Amino acid sequence: MDEYAYISQAYYTDVLLSGDRDDRVWLDFPAYDLVPLPKYAIGLALLVAGEPRPGPEAARSWYRDTSSRFGPPRMLTVARIPSILLGAAGCLALAALGAAAFDLRVGVAAGLLLALNPLYALHAHRAMSEAPCEAFLLIALALALGAWRRAVAGKAGWAMFALLAGSGVAIGLSVLAKFNGLLALMTLASWVLIAWGIAAIRRTAWLWYALGSSLAAAVAVAVFLMLNPYMTARPTSPLNEDARRIADQGAWERFRFLIDHRRTMSASQQVAFPHNALTRLGDRARVVAAQGFGRFGPFGPRKSDSTRRYDLAQDWGAFVWLPLGLAGLGYALFFGRKQLQDGSPPTSWAIAAWAVIALAVVTLYLPMAWDRYQLPIQAPFALLAASAVFGVWDGLRLLVGSRKELGAW
Repeated sequence: MDEYAYISQAYYTDVLLSGDRDDRVWLDFPAYDLVPLPKYAIGLALLVAGEPRPGPEAARSWYRDTSSRFGPPRMLTVARIPSILLGAAGCLALAALGAAAFDLRVGVAAGLLLALNPLYALHAHRAMSEAPCEAFLLIALALALGAWRRAVAGKAGWAMFALLAGSGVAIGLSVLAKFNGLLALMTLASWVLIAWGIAAIRRTAWLWYALGSSLAAAVAVAVFLMLNPYMTARPTSPLNEDARRIADQGAWERFRFLIDHRRTMSASQQVAFPHNALTRLGDRARVVAAQGFGRFGPFGPRKSDSTRRYDLAQDWGAFVWLPLGLAGLGYALFFGRKQLQDGSPPTSWAIAAWAVIALAVVTLYLPMAWDRYQLPIQAPFALLAASAVFGVWDGLRLLVGSRKELGAW
């Protein structure tokens, strides 16, 4: 159902490519109801495959009847290809994060864990917004971590700024796919604080990274404005009342309107689906623990049943995955201290900060007990769990080796 909502609005690709940033369609309801990047990706895929893009009437018909379908089955298959490719790119980016923060083994294992995660795999095969958002967020963090390592090691320079500029591009694309992409900016801010708190580095290194992070934020804003003409469009053609109200607003007011619209949609979902609604923090925390680490973790079922909030048959994996994720968080703190003592940038602390921020935001915000809201915690905890497993393995090998040496002595 939701996939065809995006497919029905793929015509925005043609409007964007036409260069007309003041076309009245940029102020239509579909322009701000659904995020633009998935529509562009789907439209480009259909264009390359020679499939016609549905027009504005298709979008209107979908809102009248959300069970509407457009085109032959091949159209849906083609529309899913960008999510599949970006899903794979996200796994590679997580592998790069793991290799940079810990070692190559951890990175490869984390990438495989994410690929095998049933929730991530599901959304990486849907023509929607989740896979593009996660992929670009992971790419942004991989680039930013490379810059952070250089800064903390005292090697701030043009390469660091180039990495952070690239990270800003990826952040902008992630936010264009879903506002979850703002987690990347929050994570970069936490990395600035970590760099400031490391007494072993020169304060100038912290300052350069802080400036580079500001550059990343500025680039992200520029990308968001450039690829979302809704933010700046001022059509001259006749407009209805809602479009005229938006046309009189500045970019900041329009962005606030987007946030308010998403909040309104979440509130309406809570009314329409009360059995899935989460209105108290305690309920959200329990759902994240049971579902986020259970049915939506790597041990969860391939197909989940959201009508059952707590279900041991679906959520049993939480008894394994949650302790392993928390153990990974503890190991990241320990390993970061060891890195610092060895004179290396404590990159594992950066990963721990990302995981804590993602977990906190999901727990505090979670409006519904639905799968897609729990996607942001899957990648960081896959990485932490992989680091814990290899950390224990290395510890056991060291212990066995020490006993053998003692026995020989």
